[in-house]
Amino acid sequence: MPLPTTDFFNRVLREPYDALCSTPQAIAHLNGTFRYDGVQLEEGDVFELFGVVISSREAAQLLMVFDGARVHEQDQYDYGDDDAPPGTYFTTIHPELVHEGHKNRVGIYDEEGTGEALFLDDVLAGDDDAFPAQEIGPPRAVHVDHFYLRHQAPEGLGTVAFALCAMTAHRMGYTRISLIAGGGRGHDPRMIGYFVWPKLGFDALLDHGETDGQPDLAACITVQDVIAIDETWWRENGSQRLMEFDLGADSRCWEKLLDYLQQKELI
Repeated sequence: MPLPTTDFFNRVLREPYDALCSTPQAIAHLNGTFRYDGVQLEEGDVFELFGVVISSREAAQLLMVFDGARVHEQDQYDYGDDDAPPGTYFTTIHPELVHEGHKNRVGIYDEEGTGEALFLDDVLAGDDDAFPAQEIGPPRAVHVDHFYLRHQAPEGLGTVAFALCAMTAHRMGYTRISLIAGGGRGHDPRMIGYFVWPKLGFDALLDHGETDGQPDLAACITVQDVIAIDETWWRENGSQRLMEFDLGADSRCWEKLLDYLQQKELI
């Protein structure tokens, strides 16, 4: 059964989605040919996720699984490292693309009861087109627990993978994507997620007093507010935190992501 679409997807995301699927990165690495808990999946095979049947290609897009990977599914019942919420996690091993010593890990969790959403209340109060008319189970969200690529990975692969993940998650009716954007002031200097993930549309509330002494940033509430005024200040002074991507129709996150994809000539 094909995934449902929304008016927003058809109006705004369909053309970028098709363009991303036609990129060299997606053609070479996101076809849905991977080994899942010992079972080899080929392009066009079906994949069942919480009772919803999708193609293995759509599963690869949603979970950012590259061709040739080995994937293991495991339930997590408590909050994990870096506050990863309880849910079902998919761990990916791919020595050629995933950074040495790391395993990528993406989870799906029930939105109800987490109490973390920056955007959920706004989404639920919005128009009826926020998510597919055909409801797919309870509200769910995606958490990117680990995502590391080797330096030798094709340029733009991570960007293409995430954009397809977000678009597929929107079609699944999921509310948001969350992650810890690492690095920045007072944290591991080797990590730059605090600066990179906002380029793809992620946002977070500022800490109390974080922009004190900066009159031009006094009215800012979120990271994206700061970046819109002074991106250099955020790069030099920003820091690690939980960030989220609002999957609802016409969110500010989509606008930021689509602009970035155009800048990178991926769509």
